[in-house]
Amino acid sequence: MNDSSISEIVTRVNQLPDIDESVDVSWVGASDDTAIKILENALDVNITGSFRDFILQTGGGGLEDLYISSISKDAPLSGCYEDTIHYRQDWCPHKLPDHLIVIQRDFDDNEPMCLDTSVVIDGENPVVLYYYQSTGNIEKIADSFSSYYQEFLSPYFDANDI
Repeated sequence: MNDSSISEIVTRVNQLPDIDESVDVSWVGASDDTAIKILENALDVNITGSFRDFILQTGGGGLEDLYISSISKDAPLSGCYEDTIHYRQDWCPHKLPDHLIVIQRDFDDNEPMCLDTSVVIDGENPVVLYYYQSTGNIEKIADSFSSYYQEFLSPYFDANDI
């Protein structure tokens, strides 16, 4: 599968409700570098590549079933920050390592999808799954956020011929 740009992926997501009434799309609203920097400083990380582009364009959000944690221009220490801090607390059998930030949280507290900020390859942070409940292992899911997002949206795109 070709790695589409974030703009192309977001355009396709925005077309889904016009084709399928059961699909709900909601974006937080474009963010900015200041909000991202506030989050980066608070978590001591550096966000690069397509996830940063996604946040600048949308702020976070998307499909209800595939909601991406936000970095809001007006409240940068909510969304992604709160989701990340949630898995760094004492209740976790294996606390989230400092170099991971949660980009997609399952509110049933299943394993979160994270951005690995300790790795940058071709300007991208990879997307990983963190097994906090069982082993504390990290499983690489995609080389970039855009690859991850496009792959998980492909059933919606394919079903609706977008």
